[in-house]
Amino acid sequence: MNKKINTVVFIVVGTIVNILLAMFFISLLMVVAFKVNTIWPGHGVPMLPFVFIAGIVLAMLVYQRISHWVVERFGLSDKLDSLIHFKKRKKKPRD
Repeated sequence: MNKKINTVVFIVVGTIVNILLAMFFISLLMVVAFKVNTIWPGHGVPMLPFVFIAGIVLAMLVYQRISHWVVERFGLSDKLDSLIHFKKRKKKPRD
């Protein structure tokens, strides 16, 4: 397999892991919100929008740490293609 295929596989697997992490953190925070709602009625339900946002942010942070660890641990930096390509556009001369 070449670098581009390795990169695509890494991104697809990483996306699946990120979605699973987001579902885990959102469900964990929803349990906390419903526990708060049983202790203080009426205070848990307004937290639900923040639960979704916090779950996604936590999943992104954890995914970044995991992906950096995996790349360093298994030496994948030379096996993956660079994701950022900056191409300079040549400006056309104006007449």
